[in-house]
Amino acid sequence: MQRGAWPKKPMTTSSTLHPGDAADAKNPKKCGILQSTRCRSYREQLRSTQRMNIIHGFLVLAAAATVLGVLFFHGMEPAFGSEMTQLPLEGVTLQSLWLGVVGLLGLSGKLESEQEDTMRAFYCEQQLDTKRIFRQIARQVLNQEHALARLERLVQSPRNFKAVALLGPPGVGKSLTAMGLRQQFPWQENVHTYSWSTYVPDGVKKFHMIRNFMDLLKDCGQNLIIIDNLSACDYGIVPIYNKVLQKREGDLNAAANQTVLVVYIFDLEMEFYWQQYELLHQLPVDVTIVNYQPFGRQELSDCLHQEMRLEQRTLDKRRVFQILDDAMMNVQCNGCKGLRESVLQYGQHNET
Repeated sequence: MQRGAWPKKPMTTSSTLHPGDAADAKNPKKCGILQSTRCRSYREQLRSTQRMNIIHGFLVLAAAATVLGVLFFHGMEPAFGSEMTQLPLEGVTLQSLWLGVVGLLGLSGKLESEQEDTMRAFYCEQQLDTKRIFRQIARQVLNQEHALARLERLVQSPRNFKAVALLGPPGVGKSLTAMGLRQQFPWQENVHTYSWSTYVPDGVKKFHMIRNFMDLLKDCGQNLIIIDNLSACDYGIVPIYNKVLQKREGDLNAAANQTVLVVYIFDLEMEFYWQQYELLHQLPVDVTIVNYQPFGRQELSDCLHQEMRLEQRTLDKRRVFQILDDAMMNVQCNGCKGLRESVLQYGQHNET
């Protein structure tokens, strides 16, 4: 040994190797070294993504099964009777179902605007089902088959502007027809009604009120305007209003783009029936005239039995004859009006 040199310490394996390189060192995964590193959060993220994929897969399967089930049920509808076949499972309903499926799949955010545009386009471009509408009206309006058939032909017309005048004595179904048309009209936001015999005495003010309907007309679908309770002396508003609707100031393209159906309802007095009838038949040629026939005892009997069926009440024969006799005394002024009140007053509830 040289002088001044410190004795060297014997070298061992434990002093030269990194503790992690020792063959008998503990597994870092077991001793928890990775607990505080990014590896753990990454593995947890992978597990969470895997669980979400599994849940998403189940939702896709459930949505597909729902759509297939509804389509299968829709295809089997005729087997369940005529009433079931009237369920509107196509069109809006199926598209609503598709929106629900898209929501389950988590795609509603991307497709929301496109689906809204599609639904709006379907709403605006749907066809007017006149057969269904007038089938429903005929269940309420009795003994006016010719009038309803003539009105249905007009409503089916492809013209952009259609005007009709319903003529007849009170209580024969004119306003009831308009109410049925209004209720069954697919574009409810486009329906506008006005009762002419209001407390507004000035006819000019009344005209300005119905003129305001023009600002509410839309390009979407068809527009329906109903002006009720007109008398024969009010016939002068018809050509004026028709002209204003067809030639609108400040909106040259509106008349070409919008489809408008105007229904004028005239109550005729039986005392001067034919004079008023001839006067109203001088209306412009662009107005279709639909005549509602006056009622007699048989028509009143039909109305009475319908009211009994609707109210689910019965009347004995003596009471039926009495009600019909009273109704015939005012048939020219009331028609079938007032029969429901008689049924409610004198009828007995049907035993179930």
